[in-house]
Order: sequence, then C-alpha cells, then structure tokens
Amino acid sequence: MVPVGSTRDHYVPQMYLRRFGRPRSSGHQIAVSTRDLSKSFVASVGDVAVESGFYWGTDVDGVPHHHMEEFFSAIEGTATTAFRSILDRGKRPDDDALPTWPPRADVRLALSWWISAQILRTVRQRTRLAIDAGIAGIQLPDEIAVANHHLAYIAEMIQPIAATIFSRPWGVGFSDYCLLTSDVPVLVLNGQDHTDQEAAVDYWDVYLPLDPHRCLYLPGRASSSADRRLRSDHRLKLHPGHAMGLNSAMLDASVRHVFFHPAHDPTPKAEPALDLESNLPRFLMNYDVLAPGFGVQQRWLDVHPSASDGPTGRSTLTEDDTMALVTGMAAELERRGKRFQELADSDRPASRRQ
Repeated sequence: MVPVGSTRDHYVPQMYLRRFGRPRSSGHQIAVSTRDLSKSFVASVGDVAVESGFYWGTDVDGVPHHHMEEFFSAIEGTATTAFRSILDRGKRPDDDALPTWPPRADVRLALSWWISAQILRTVRQRTRLAIDAGIAGIQLPDEIAVANHHLAYIAEMIQPIAATIFSRPWGVGFSDYCLLTSDVPVLVLNGQDHTDQEAAVDYWDVYLPLDPHRCLYLPGRASSSADRRLRSDHRLKLHPGHAMGLNSAMLDASVRHVFFHPAHDPTPKAEPALDLESNLPRFLMNYDVLAPGFGVQQRWLDVHPSASDGPTGRSTLTEDDTMALVTGMAAELERRGKRFQELADSDRPASRRQ
C-alpha cells in the first residue's frame, strides 16, 4: 500500500483544468493566479490544485484508505466522455459552438454526479465543515479527523445533491468575454457556504465554467419561479457584464488560486468583490434565452470580438434609474433569502445541516 499522505491528490480534476489549458508536448499548460490577482504564472495542469494525501481517511478500525480518490476517478472517467459529447462535436469555423440541447440522459447523469463531486470535494468545503464542527486548526497527527469528517460528508451528500442537479433546468451558455475558473469550480450563488448544501443547490443558481467561453448555468427554484422560460433546459449567450460578474464571483469563492487559458486572460478587468468582512457578495442574474435556431459560430471560441463588434457593456441608465434598479434588486434578494431560509429550515432533516 502507498504510505498515507504520499499520494498527489488533485482537488480540482485535471480532466477539467485541461479545458482551460494550452496543449504542449510536456502536457497542458494553464495560467494560474492568486485569488487577489497579485501573482500570476504558467504551470502544468498536473502541478496545480494538488495536495499530498488530501483524500486519505481511515475506516472504523483505524485502517488508512484512499477509497474517495478512487471513487472520484471513476466519476471523472464517465464525465470526460460527457464533456466531449457537449463540447467537442463542432470542428468547422461555422459549426455551432453550443451543443444541441438538452443533453442525453446519460450525459446529464454523468455530469450531475461530477458537478455534485466538485461542490463537495473542495478545500473550501473542508474548511467550512471543520469550522462548523469546531475541529478547525487540528494539527498533526490528528488532522485525519478533519479528513474523515469531510469524506463522511461527501459520502452522505453526493447522491442527493447529484439527484437535485439532475432534475434542475439546465442552461448552456456562450460568453464573448473570457471566463476563468478556480479551486471552487462550481459556484452556488448566494448559498456557497450554507450549512444545508442540498437546499442551497436546489434553491439558488449554480454556475460552472466549462472552458474559456462556454458554461453551464442552472437557474434555481427562485429564478425559475420568476421567469417561466427558465423552467426547462435552454441555451443562452452571456452579456459581457454577466461574464465579468461571474469571474468576480469565482475570484471571491476561490481559496488559493484561479485558473485561465494563457491566451484567454480575463484578469485585467477582473476584480474581487468581497466586502470588508470578507462576506461573499450576493447575485441576482437575469438573462435572455436564445430562440430555437440561434447559436454561436465555432470560430468565436478562438477569435475574440473587437470593441467595434458589439456592445461595450456600458450602462445607458441615468443615476436615478440605476439607484432604482439596485434598490429593487436588493429587495428581491432579501425576499429570496428569507424564503430560502424558511425552506431550508423546514424541508431538510437536521442531520444534513452541517
């Protein structure tokens, strides 16, 4: 058996990060930055988002095991095929960069399990669980207690969260503006750190960048109840302002690093939005659904629009209109937040509120 702690465990899958990497003879190269964007560098995908022995635990008899890493590898194998089926079909410049939608049931199932795993497996999730359980800061040799607590939570929650994701309406989107990802690749907007992750995934929007220009956006119960077009699977095109806001959310939720393609660098206009107490900002996102027959040419995955090719993202609202919009959005977020808490307090067994 490999000694405990000697394995290089990736807490963000390499198969996913390659989507943001540049192929080289030595492997895919990806651009990496700290969450505050103070330092950037290029590294091999195999050398980022990795920690020795992160998924090692012990069984009830105290025997070390690496079962969770093996489980994740199986999920990733199936998800790799699913990613290819939705992202790699178009080859010609005028082919549609967005897949035929909705995805097949087997693709949806594979991605649901994979997305659930990414929500649960992160350093941020382990830190949250340790703090909530009062075991944060445990030092060697007792840090295995932190890992066991995290692994047990993953085992309990991965299936119900995957089932919730599977049943949600799915949007697949394209962004002219380059997208980044992070060591928290799946965002549960407005519910990232809630103690009831299943309820948060059910109610709030879920965002996953798929590569530098495509993403999944799953409108939650709150969004789909406000807009009937979002109650079924759909395709969308992100406004540059949407993309910049989602990149900011990625920065805020990341723990150590954000990642992006070396030729698709969105960081010059990316800014963290944490408040003075480091609370994650709240989001209320509205977008238009693409009509049937509309799509995006494959060439825009590599050739970026110039400033003259489309809207600049500048607002034409007056100051009074802007204030009215912000006030209305804040009130709607407050209403949704109260409704979510009511549902979270009543819908889920207390054992899952960790």
